[in-house]
Amino acid sequence: MTARKDAGQVSFVPAKVLRRLLQEQPTPFYLYDERTLREACEKLRLAFSWNAGFAPVFPVRMNPNPAVLRILADAGAQLLCVSEAELRLSRRADVDGQRIIYAPVAIDERACGYARRIGAAQLVDGEHALPPQPPARVFLSVNPGGQLRLNGRTVWSFEKSKLGMDIPALFSMCRRFLASGTEAISPCVFLRDQDLEPARFQAALEMLLRLAVRLHQELGLRVQSVLICGGLGVSYRLSEQTPDLQAVSDFAREKYEEILTPAGLCPDLLFAAGRILAAKAGVLLTRVLAVKPQQKPVVVLDADCAQFLREIAFGATHRLMAPLVPESRPKRMVRVAGSLCDLRDHFPGTCVLPDLKLGECVLICDAGADGRSFASNYGGSPGCAEFLLEQGGDVRCIRRRQTIEELLAAFDAE
Repeated sequence: MTARKDAGQVSFVPAKVLRRLLQEQPTPFYLYDERTLREACEKLRLAFSWNAGFAPVFPVRMNPNPAVLRILADAGAQLLCVSEAELRLSRRADVDGQRIIYAPVAIDERACGYARRIGAAQLVDGEHALPPQPPARVFLSVNPGGQLRLNGRTVWSFEKSKLGMDIPALFSMCRRFLASGTEAISPCVFLRDQDLEPARFQAALEMLLRLAVRLHQELGLRVQSVLICGGLGVSYRLSEQTPDLQAVSDFAREKYEEILTPAGLCPDLLFAAGRILAAKAGVLLTRVLAVKPQQKPVVVLDADCAQFLREIAFGATHRLMAPLVPESRPKRMVRVAGSLCDLRDHFPGTCVLPDLKLGECVLICDAGADGRSFASNYGGSPGCAEFLLEQGGDVRCIRRRQTIEELLAAFDAE
C-alpha cells in the first residue's frame, strides 16, 4: 500500500493498530480502510468533474460487504448488482434504489420484482433478459461484434465477450422501450476490468458516444447517460503503472466536445471501476505457519486459496509485506504458499521478504476488490472475518469469522 507513509506506519495501518489486532484476532482476516475508499472515489470524481452527471459505479460482486458499500455510496458511487442477494446487501447499506443498477444476464423474476420495488435501473443484455415489466430506467448492453478500433488500431475483439446485443437488436430494443414509456434509455458496454493501457476504454467511449448520436438522429432519443463497465485497472506490481486518470478524462472531454456538442447532447458518464475504487483499500492479514528450507525457501501462510482465490484462479500477483519485522533483518528470495495440501495453493513466482519467524505477520496487499468475495470453504476452511479501519482511527468488525460448526451445519439437509 502507498496511501500514506507516516512515520511508524505501514500501508494504511498504523503499526500499533496492527499489533493490537494481531493480539486480539485469529488470522487470516481482511482489513479495509475507510479513508482510502473515500479518497479513491473522490479522485475519480474530481478527474471527471467537467461532466456534471459523472458518477463512479462499484460492481458489488467485487466486495459486497454493506459497510464498504455504504462508504462508497456516501462518497458518490452508484452500485452495480447482478443478483437479488447483491440488491438486498445494497439496501442493507442504506443505498437509495435510484443509485442502483441491476444487471442480470438472464431473468430472475423475483430479483426483477425486488429491483423494481426499490426503484433500481435495469441493465438488459438482450431479448433473453427482458424484465417482466418495463423499468422506468434501462441500460442496454451493446456488443456490435467484430473489432473495436482506436486510431486505426485494433484494441479489442467483441467476439471475446459473452455480453451485449448487436446494433440492430439494440435499436429494436430502444423502440420497444420508447413505446412502453420507459423514461431513460442508456447504452452501455462491458470491457475487461484490469487494463492498465487505456486504449480499450477510450475506443469504447468513442463508440458509445457515436451510438448516442445515432439514437438521437434516428429515433429522437436523448440518451441520458452512457455506462462503461471496466476498461481500466490498478497496478498490482511495483513495476506497473496505474492508468493516468486525468489523461483519460481529458480524452473523454475532447470526444464529448467533438462528437456530442454538435448534436446538442451531453449525457452523464458512468464508469464502473471496481478495482480503482476498492483494491488499494484492503489487505489480507496472515501469519507464518512454517518456513520450508528448499532451494528457494517456501514461506507457508495460514491464509490459503480458500481465503484468496485470486492466487490460483488467475495467477494474480500481489505485493507482500512483513510490516512488523525490523528493517535490519536480512532479506532473501522466497516462494510463498498457503496451508492447503494442494500444489496450486501458492503465489506465482518468487518475492523478496525478510527472514521470517513462525507467527510473524505478512500482509497481502491490494486485496479490497475480488478478495473476500472470492472466498470459499475449499479444504474445509471457515470464512475469515472482515474489519474496517474508520477515519477516526477505530477498528470494528464488519463480518464475523465463520465457525466450524456453522460450516458443518450447512451440510445437514435432513
